[in-house]
Amino acid sequence: MTQTAPRQKIKTAKQTKQTSVANPEIDNEVSTNITKIPEVKNKKSTSANPDTPTEPIEKKRNKQKKSKSKLNPPIPRELGMEVICEQAKFYDALFLVNCATPAKPSHPILANVLIIADVETQQIHLTVTDIALTIQASFAAQVLLKGEITVPVQILLEIVKHCPNGTISLNSQTQITQITQITQSSDDDKQQTKICSLCLSDADGKYEIRGISAEEFPPTNIIDATPVSLATTIFKDGLKGVIYAVSTDENKYILTGVHLQLAQEKLKFIGTDGHRVAITELFTHRIGRKPRQQVSCQQVQSQQVPSAEIMQFTLPGRVVREIARNLNDNVESINLLYDAQSNRLGFAWQDVVLSCQVLEGIYPDCEQLLTKFSFEKEVILEKAPLVKALERLSVLTDKKEKGIYLQFDGSLQQLRLSIEREFGKGDQVIVANLPTEMMLNIQFNLKYLIEAAKAIPSSSIKMHLQQSDHPAMLVPDGDRANLEVEMSMRHVLLPLYIPNG
Repeated sequence: MTQTAPRQKIKTAKQTKQTSVANPEIDNEVSTNITKIPEVKNKKSTSANPDTPTEPIEKKRNKQKKSKSKLNPPIPRELGMEVICEQAKFYDALFLVNCATPAKPSHPILANVLIIADVETQQIHLTVTDIALTIQASFAAQVLLKGEITVPVQILLEIVKHCPNGTISLNSQTQITQITQITQSSDDDKQQTKICSLCLSDADGKYEIRGISAEEFPPTNIIDATPVSLATTIFKDGLKGVIYAVSTDENKYILTGVHLQLAQEKLKFIGTDGHRVAITELFTHRIGRKPRQQVSCQQVQSQQVPSAEIMQFTLPGRVVREIARNLNDNVESINLLYDAQSNRLGFAWQDVVLSCQVLEGIYPDCEQLLTKFSFEKEVILEKAPLVKALERLSVLTDKKEKGIYLQFDGSLQQLRLSIEREFGKGDQVIVANLPTEMMLNIQFNLKYLIEAAKAIPSSSIKMHLQQSDHPAMLVPDGDRANLEVEMSMRHVLLPLYIPNG
């Protein structure tokens, strides 16, 4: 019994297996059950079938999510400017406007140059600004299609710089991408973003620069004032005569600029840093009666005081340097525009317009300061030997001590320049024309003395002195350039302390 029982069980199992396959009735019943189960599964999975309606599920998802962004297909690119220009003109204009690019822009748009292609005038207008200073430059080009765009000025300048001489083609395009915002209230909020780019191509290659829409560029302030025409030689001579004395210390904010006074027939430039004063007066009939009609009645009562000052303001030192550097000698005149209400100043010459904000504050009265001193003793020195001797001695200066001793000897008719340091000393003797009884020792800052001597546009220098603890005044003497221009120039240096008295 113990042996047959397992065999019977195994046989029964085998028979059961065989009957389940061989019996058709049972097979039909099983197959029927099998077919019912997939139907249930298919009903659950048919929701993923694209032919089955999914609206109830979408509504359920919308309730779970507050909003959903859907990106529409991009609209085709819109073509902008189409220009053909010369590489040299393009680079010169870019180099000029690049001077207004801030070192650390507060906004990306301030690092860009605004490019406007004008079909009517067949010109390209470039503009760069840091809000305080704006420079615009224009040049002739073949403008086929008008347009405007802003791109990084530094990148564009480097690309144009390395382009070969010849023609350059400019093409701008804008791609508008529309974003639809679907909110819970089923209201569609459509927004558009503009992707701008500038394509530049020459004979050797092609470049594409991503830019920013011109709509984001700061508006250009238009100075509403009648221009005053000034001779270029007069204006540049005035600036160069005082720019060296301007302070670079931002704590002395008002002294970082050049003070300009425009009177009926006189143009005065003043610069000081507290240690030296430079004053240049230029007399010309070109600044005659015209300015009376170009200013408001708040600035001057008409024709009551003919010699009264008409305008006065303080130009930022940065602006003065850019004008002196970029104003070519072949330009005959420069137009000055001043708006007292907006306190903004503009200069225009040829195809360049420079505008800036005038420094606010009260400039010190340097003329009143000079009246406290007398300059009775006179010494005449040749400019070239003096500058050469000072430059030789300047190699012995250091950061701590920059002083140089001047010993005037009337009996020998000479000036001895000496400097002494721990690591060395030097002496230079030059011929001087001075009173025979004059014996005077005085010490100045060597750097200040060299800059004042170089700023004097004459073959010789007349130095006015009084005593060792009083300032010295340097004025032009002898031959000078632009003799047709009547000029008065004064450079005043304060002495350094002399321990021996």
